[in-house]
Amino acid sequence: MSHSRRWIVLLAGLPFAVGTAAAHSGTTHAGTPHWLLLFLVLGGLAVAAVGWRAFTRQLLDARFAVGVLFGGIALAVFGSIGLVEIQVAPRATPEWTDLFPIVNAIAGALLAMGSLVVGRIYWPTRPRYTFLGMALAAWVMYPSVMPTGGLTNPLGYLLAAAVPIGVAYVLHVDGGDRIRAGFSDLRAKAAAAVAFAFFAVFFAFSAGTLTVNPDLAAGVPRDGFVTTYRVASPLVYWPAVEFYLPAIPLSGYVSVGTLLLVVLLGGLVALNVGLVAQQWAAIGEVESARSMLGAFASSGATACCCCAPALYGAVGVLFGAAASPVYWAFMDPTSPVGGLFLAASVLLLTGSALRAADSEGVRCAVNRNPAV
Repeated sequence: MSHSRRWIVLLAGLPFAVGTAAAHSGTTHAGTPHWLLLFLVLGGLAVAAVGWRAFTRQLLDARFAVGVLFGGIALAVFGSIGLVEIQVAPRATPEWTDLFPIVNAIAGALLAMGSLVVGRIYWPTRPRYTFLGMALAAWVMYPSVMPTGGLTNPLGYLLAAAVPIGVAYVLHVDGGDRIRAGFSDLRAKAAAAVAFAFFAVFFAFSAGTLTVNPDLAAGVPRDGFVTTYRVASPLVYWPAVEFYLPAIPLSGYVSVGTLLLVVLLGGLVALNVGLVAQQWAAIGEVESARSMLGAFASSGATACCCCAPALYGAVGVLFGAAASPVYWAFMDPTSPVGGLFLAASVLLLTGSALRAADSEGVRCAVNRNPAV
């Protein structure tokens, strides 16, 4: 066994080796220690980092390195889902959450002003950037400035549609031809599909739309069922289908709003991964480290903004009940934290996708396929 492979095997076994010892000292719920799942996450990230380094430095066969990379990501996703499934949410709402509407309105106003100033200084001929920033600012402010949270206001539906339309328009105008040429490669499509699948699964469990540990409170049917109702997220009420399959067990819901977020954020993550994969396939290296770091950083921000239960689960392992402010900061619909992280995710992912679309590898694809 080579030196590089030996390190990968050791890192792959790290979460299991350490988790056994941690099980005696960490918080435990339903017989499962939280520390074990946290080490699964950290171990998975370590394995993914080794796989990425082995791939970019050509230390291992490319296919094996990619397998290690995605294996580490899968391990981290599995651990994150476990943290969500066994965590105990705080019950009492703290008094300081009453300040959220004021802070939210101020944060949204600052984001709107920043969009106007930055757009005027750096992109005066591209007002679409300012429009996207203003739409995201309105998204942040909406729950706090609308009566009763604006849950039934038609403006909420228009705003929910304006953000993905604005993102699609920016990508089409500033990178449409290059993006289409970049995805003419089968490897780019495959990488994007895998990335989207990972994100969709992680999002579904971390955002609480799916669970394999259903809370069967009093009055909840023990038999399987499928029913329809409304979900107040994002921004407004959306039609949803709720289900419970006791044989698995699996319960959850699928709403129009949830699908909108998965398509928007998961699509941006997949777009970044696909373009980077195409760039590597074309020229054998990632031209811009900043574009790759941007993709990873914005993906992390995306996970935080929409998957607060996973973040709370990880922080809860370290700080216990003292981590409850993290939960309320993300889960309260009037909190500015979730909206600001969403805005940052959309802007970072869109910007990194445009940078990746302007890379040498994608330009080579455009030259090879001028008609695309």
